[in-house]
Amino acid sequence: MTVCTALVATLGIAAYVVETLSDNIRHQALLQPGEIQAAEAVDGFGHSPMNILIIGSDTRDTAADCAIGGDCGVGANADVEMVVHLSADRSNATIMSIPRDTMVELPSCVDLANNTSTNGGIEAQITTSLQWGPSCTQKAVHNLTGLTIDHYMVVDFSGVEALSNALGGVQVCVTSAMHDRDSGLRLNAGENTVKGLSALQFVRTRHGFYDGSDLGREKAQHYFLAGMIREVRQNMNLSDAGTLLSVANASTRALTVDDGLSGLTNLMSLATTMNKVPTNRISFVTMPWTLDPTNLNRVLVAQPYAAEMFRNIGRDIPYSGGSGSASSVSSSSAPVSAPVSAPVSATATPTAVQVDVSKVRVQVANGSGVAGRAAAVATGLASGSFTLATVKGNAAAAATTSVYYPAGRADSAAVVADTLGLPPSALIESTTYSEVTVVIGADWPSGASYPGTDRSGGPAGPSPGAVAGAPADSSLENASASGGCIPVNTPDIVH
Repeated sequence: MTVCTALVATLGIAAYVVETLSDNIRHQALLQPGEIQAAEAVDGFGHSPMNILIIGSDTRDTAADCAIGGDCGVGANADVEMVVHLSADRSNATIMSIPRDTMVELPSCVDLANNTSTNGGIEAQITTSLQWGPSCTQKAVHNLTGLTIDHYMVVDFSGVEALSNALGGVQVCVTSAMHDRDSGLRLNAGENTVKGLSALQFVRTRHGFYDGSDLGREKAQHYFLAGMIREVRQNMNLSDAGTLLSVANASTRALTVDDGLSGLTNLMSLATTMNKVPTNRISFVTMPWTLDPTNLNRVLVAQPYAAEMFRNIGRDIPYSGGSGSASSVSSSSAPVSAPVSAPVSATATPTAVQVDVSKVRVQVANGSGVAGRAAAVATGLASGSFTLATVKGNAAAAATTSVYYPAGRADSAAVVADTLGLPPSALIESTTYSEVTVVIGADWPSGASYPGTDRSGGPAGPSPGAVAGAPADSSLENASASGGCIPVNTPDIVH
């Protein structure tokens, strides 16, 4: 009776949590009325890439947002527009910022929520597209990039505060003490922890960092998000139920998503998918741009360099290779009229997280059906300095070789895969294994190095391991790099 009572109580609490958090989630249509969008291409293994548009809204239609923003009013602008691209095999991610002051031809849009519409065809900053709802911003970004936008997520001022509080803050470093009177941000020289209001002020400050421009603000946002990713993966106890509930509650209250992401299960699935990407294979870039000669406070798309970036993202070509040994497939150079320099070569890709392989515990199991395979591969790993490699024995029959890893061990698993010559698609996060575990499949019947078959599938594309170069104005940042200290824009900031 006691066990039954406990079970019923537990299920009741779980149902209440799921229902409550699901009710927190606001959602709207992804596409404009009558808009039809092509589906993502599917590779040979039935996998498809995913593009998620992150929109930072400056809306002030609640008391909390009015207080934070300093004024009130209807309408909204997309102060932040980032396309998060997850590759089909989930081995890498590219996060591309689109400058909010980019001049584009706005599309025709209908905002069903507010019964407003625009005929489009007007040259304006892309940020203004949010005035007709997030589906209009999705359409504007799609028209600009040619990328299929599969989902969007909108976060407002109070949402940034709530999320940063739930995550416990993010460590940032600045070169000198500063006080930005416009955003209110105050920081000491060196390391600071920002959360709540200070986190919002950090990502909103327009004059505080680098050259004091909106492009400098985007670089600071990349710095902040990279730090948040590292903080969550290295220090946050996501196995603690209280922590998870706090983060989930803040996240669901903070976001407006498209209908395809509504419901707690969909958001949790997306979070799990994104967490599979190793930290050193998450890249931040800014769309290539050039100043608008008619208004130096606005920017134009720098072609053909932006088109090349959109094409690289669409073809799953990453901007970080993890091992740093891949060759560049980008041959662009900066436009003469744009304030950018020559492209960054693949060898200049930010250094990956350094993993001490001598401390990596890795097990090898044999699912190939060929006797002695686990011992052969484990010996090969040991000769490659993985001194803690051990034989786990036989596993269930497997057609393909995989590297399984528990949460938080993606970087170690990636190094094991690279050492063995396995493709990134072999990496699989799993709750079944407490250590990084290589399960040898029937596709690897002999030898200590994987035969090298391309398992990415899909149409012919770049060579395996190819990495794109990025123009210098794209501010390439790798999530695994510490980033150092952000330079304060001293001419415009009070110290």
